[in-house]
Amino acid sequence: MPRGDVRSADREIVLVHSSDLHIDDDIEPGRYHGLEGLRYVLAAADAVGADVVLLAGDTFDNGRVAEPIARQAGALLAQARMPVVLLPGNHDPATPDGIFHRSGILGLEQALVIGHTHPESIVLDELGLEILGRPHRNYHDMAPLPEVAARKTRWQVIIAHGHYVPPEDWADESHRSWRISEADLRRTGVDYVALGHWDRPVAVGDGTVEAHYSGAPDLAQTVNVVRLSPRLGPGAGVRVERQPLGMPYPPRW
Repeated sequence: MPRGDVRSADREIVLVHSSDLHIDDDIEPGRYHGLEGLRYVLAAADAVGADVVLLAGDTFDNGRVAEPIARQAGALLAQARMPVVLLPGNHDPATPDGIFHRSGILGLEQALVIGHTHPESIVLDELGLEILGRPHRNYHDMAPLPEVAARKTRWQVIIAHGHYVPPEDWADESHRSWRISEADLRRTGVDYVALGHWDRPVAVGDGTVEAHYSGAPDLAQTVNVVRLSPRLGPGAGVRVERQPLGMPYPPRW
């Protein structure tokens, strides 16, 4: 699963972060579809030698996606050569009868679905990595960031699906659901926060913690490649780059 045999203490850990694929029933020849997005994201992960893929919510557009299409997503994930961590978002929450149960994804060794196969923490000992997340469990408002316990691995990463609001807009944006504040991000103290819910790729917060939206594949046309370097140590050795997907569809700018 994770590439190579070198222990995490001796090498860089590579994460590929994407979100908001919105796999749905609307398949038309020549047009982007979320299944294509997933295919390109996994290909990009292979190209950069990723250790883990993070899908930060809304992999599916809704809980009514036809089972044959949902199972195509499962078939693509079955071919992944690294762990894929999926966080249920506001479009595909982790409900007892939700879309993940009809996709075949929950039976895959490499598919780690927060809220289904794991509660709010995934520890990958061979990578010295803990991934924390709070899944959407229904369609109601909730606090998107999980509680962060004392660090027990070299690296800690959060995967979250919500709406970042800067301090100057907090009062005006009070109508928003799933709000994330600058202070919320700062309090986590983790090495990287992989965000979903926005279609565009952008860094947010005050820079104390590396927090980034990846953007949707069809709009961003990229994934975030996150490199955790042990040479600089936790909290300092984080580099974030955007890797083009090479998709044949024009971006939705």
